[in-house]
Amino acid sequence: MEAQMEKVALITGASSGIGRATVALLAKSGYRVFGGVRNLPSGEPIANVEFLQLDVRQDGSAKEAVRSLLSRAGRIDALVNNAGYTLIGSLEETSIEEAKQVFETNFFGVLRMNQAVLPIMRGQGYGRIANISSVVGFLPAPYQGIYAATKHALEVIPNPWTTK
Repeated sequence: MEAQMEKVALITGASSGIGRATVALLAKSGYRVFGGVRNLPSGEPIANVEFLQLDVRQDGSAKEAVRSLLSRAGRIDALVNNAGYTLIGSLEETSIEEAKQVFETNFFGVLRMNQAVLPIMRGQGYGRIANISSVVGFLPAPYQGIYAATKHALEVIPNPWTTK
């Protein structure tokens, strides 16, 4: 019987919250874990987690993070698109530029990361992508219209992000 190859995962937005919990859980579950963060952590490290500089709002950063991961691990089996942020405020007081910035992270960042890893996963013949959304993606809350719109966009796009 062949030895099973170590699975490699990349989690965006790994510096805090759901992302930090996800990297810790996957590392404990036997994955080789890479945590994508805008600013490399200066605080407490997480056992068996390698951090990568990654700003999902920038094409070059997304490509470089994936290139760096591949040079270290040689493959990528899972991507968890977790990076995101919210903007709370009324729509009439939200500038177009503020709204664009939320979309750039929460929607286009996901699209950018998926486009960076899909060719690799297809070439390997395997891969899984999970996009972290929110309940406000289908049940908007007051003063969270822009955030809800970004998460709804994730909910309604077709999901070709899983390869076999």
